[in-house]
Amino acid sequence: MNMAIIGAGVVGQATGKGFARFGYDVHFYDFNPDVVKQLKKSTYSASEHQGCAQGKPIHDVIFICVPEDYLELDLWRDWYRSDLWVVRSTVPVGSCEKLQKIDWDTLPKQVIDQEIPTHRCVCHNPEFLREQVSEFEFMNPDRVVIGECCKRAGDILEDLYTPFNVPIIRVDTDTSELMKLVSNAYLATQISFWNQIDLIASKLGVNSHVLGHALTLDPRISSYGAHMHGKQYGMKCLPKDLAQLKLIGMKNGVTTVLLDAVKDINDNIELLKGAKAK
Repeated sequence: MNMAIIGAGVVGQATGKGFARFGYDVHFYDFNPDVVKQLKKSTYSASEHQGCAQGKPIHDVIFICVPEDYLELDLWRDWYRSDLWVVRSTVPVGSCEKLQKIDWDTLPKQVIDQEIPTHRCVCHNPEFLREQVSEFEFMNPDRVVIGECCKRAGDILEDLYTPFNVPIIRVDTDTSELMKLVSNAYLATQISFWNQIDLIASKLGVNSHVLGHALTLDPRISSYGAHMHGKQYGMKCLPKDLAQLKLIGMKNGVTTVLLDAVKDINDNIELLKGAKAK
């Protein structure tokens, strides 16, 4: 299996290095020459993004692990060659379906002359990785989600992930894209919920972390927010994905009262904590 990773950041490196451990032929592409140099130094096959045009290699599968904004670069025109593209990036719902429908008639003639496969599949394979332990979590997932555009592509991806010996969930690409947004919105909700409880508990002289530890012994209550509360949920993903989910709701005429409250509590937690102290 000849595999390319476009974007050798946290997700890209965790994905590529993980599959390499299973013996797949992995090649990394990245814009940053320092990243490429470091990968080569670690004996991985890697090239700068612009350099891939030189050899025009054919890959059995290409994993796109770039920031959402870079999907607008229209990667089909960048000389990568494969009939199976897999988006690992967190993207708005409908993105993979849109990429699937790119008009090949607009491609330059010299690209068509290279006999790039015209039957292309675009799937979505969301990541649920934490930056600090991304490589470990890639190798030890609790589940794998495959957003497939067709059964053939889904079968290929399931074969890739079967050695991980975890549940593999196969859905359409829209469901997969929404699943990642919902996952992060739910994590953000837990933190804002416990931050709200902290404000109440402190008025009563109760330690909210002691409260949380005791309550999460109930298997129905997640420990995530109980452990993580006390400050804003930051990082890159939770605020961005919550906002994206709110936007989807707005575009579809759905009032997002709960999501709005989650954001409001988070945005104002320091102010609220100041009022609490008084």
